[in-house]
Amino acid sequence: MDPDQWLRDVETRLSDLKQKSADLAENLATATVAVTSDDGAVNVTISPSGALQNLELTQRAAGMSPGRLTASIMEAIRRGQRAASAKMLDAFAPLGEGVESTTLVQSFLPQEEDEGEEESEERDLKAVDALDEESAPPPSYPPRPPAPPQPAAYQQFVPPAPAQPTPPARPARGQPDLEEDENHPW
Repeated sequence: MDPDQWLRDVETRLSDLKQKSADLAENLATATVAVTSDDGAVNVTISPSGALQNLELTQRAAGMSPGRLTASIMEAIRRGQRAASAKMLDAFAPLGEGVESTTLVQSFLPQEEDEGEEESEERDLKAVDALDEESAPPPSYPPRPPAPPQPAAYQQFVPPAPAQPTPPARPARGQPDLEEDENHPW
C-alpha cells in the first residue's frame, strides 16, 4: 500500500471520528427529557443519565390520595427515564451499531414495559385507591379526667411583696443628663 494513501485514509477516519465525537457531545447535552404523567398531575425533567432533575406537581395533584400521587410520580419518572434512555441511544447512533460503547450503553438502559406490566401497574393503582378509601380513622382516646384539687397544705404560699419606693425614672436615651459632665459620659 502507498504510504501517502494510508496516511490520507487515517486522517480521513480521524476527522470522521472527531466529527462523530462532537455530534455525540452535542446530542448528549440535549438529551434532557420533560414528561407529564398520564393523569396530568406530575411533570418531571430527567437528565441524560436518567437522574431526576425537576419534579412539579400540578393542580390536579391537590385532590389525589397519597398512594395515587406516589404512583403518578413513579409512573412519570419511569416514562421519563425510558425517554432519556432512548435519546441517549440515539446520541450514540453516529458511532455505529455494534460498537462496544453502544453495547455498553444499551446494557444499562431500563427495560421497556410490556402490556402485562402496564395491566399489573393499573391493578396496583386500583388497590392503592381502595386502601385509601378504606383507611380507618385515627383512634380516639377517652378524654383525660381533670386533675384532683390539691389539699391546702400543698399549695404554695407566696408572701405579699413589701411596699418599696419606686426609683426615679432614667432619662430617655439621646437626652443628656443635666448632672452629667460632657467629658465623662459614663
